[in-house]
Amino acid sequence: MLRYKEEIDKELELFFQKKLSGKSGIEREVISCLREFTLRGGKRIRPLFMLLGYWLNSDIDKNVISASISLELMQSYLLIHDDIIDQSNLRRGGPTFHKLFKYDDRINEGIAIVSADLADAYSHETLLSSRFRPDYLNHAMKLMAETIEFTGVGQLMDIVLPLGEGMTLDDVTAIHRYKTAQYTVNGPMKIGAVLSGYPNVEKIDGYGISLGIAFQIQDDILGMFGDEKTLGKSVKSDFEEGKKTHLILYAYELASESEREFIKRNLGRKNISDEDFERAREIIKSSGALERTKELSEKYYGLAVSSINELTDEKEKRDELLEMAEKMVRRTR
Repeated sequence: MLRYKEEIDKELELFFQKKLSGKSGIEREVISCLREFTLRGGKRIRPLFMLLGYWLNSDIDKNVISASISLELMQSYLLIHDDIIDQSNLRRGGPTFHKLFKYDDRINEGIAIVSADLADAYSHETLLSSRFRPDYLNHAMKLMAETIEFTGVGQLMDIVLPLGEGMTLDDVTAIHRYKTAQYTVNGPMKIGAVLSGYPNVEKIDGYGISLGIAFQIQDDILGMFGDEKTLGKSVKSDFEEGKKTHLILYAYELASESEREFIKRNLGRKNISDEDFERAREIIKSSGALERTKELSEKYYGLAVSSINELTDEKEKRDELLEMAEKMVRRTR
């Protein structure tokens, strides 16, 4: 599937060029920023999974590639809102969307929120303008709405659940299931599958949800232990934002009392020193929390892989499903 990334990028560029035509003022500025933000270094995971779902039952053609950019536009919409909520400064090696404008913070965030709404509208527009059977397209639009709804519920959980002391490992997994798995793997695959007329799209859940959870757990690991240049953001950012990931909750469970108190005292601390952050990372490693988190990612990866045979009898397609799963979980960025 990765071979289609260049074609997806071309379709995105063409879409934005058409949107920019004849525009001026703040409208042109916003569309230009959406173009730059969307095309900036993304891996196109969601369009690629839509193509993968489509390929389960049909050959990939230009129509479905054009339609697949709807998932990347949806991604921009969700990322812009997420970065405002988290007050993040970096995304994909550049400024977050609300940092691209010259006004004060309140105005910049307002522009970003509305710009994200435009990206959401664009995502629906690109899918609706595709040339698929009306009944298939109607089903796909319902799945897109469902995907955004699941993601919204997951985002609400992500905002509220960490506020209390009783957040559990199951809570973190539930957030990953709703917020990440649905809009990263499961939703895009099911949208592609229904557009191809694939029967029993619910079968995709076993692969899509499990792989999406494994992907997010790996993302959390990279968020603390990855390479900043490769990630395009600070490895301190998740810790400074106070994110209670599996890494953190396993550390609470496995570390000594003094180590646990150190993590609690520093989690969410802005501008944490390199020394204190390195100590937090060392506690997570030495306590066994990092290893336990890796094992959990492998568990969900295994569940995804074990469901592949239910999706297709064709070896070529099974191999592609396995390759995509490996790239999602074995990645370094």
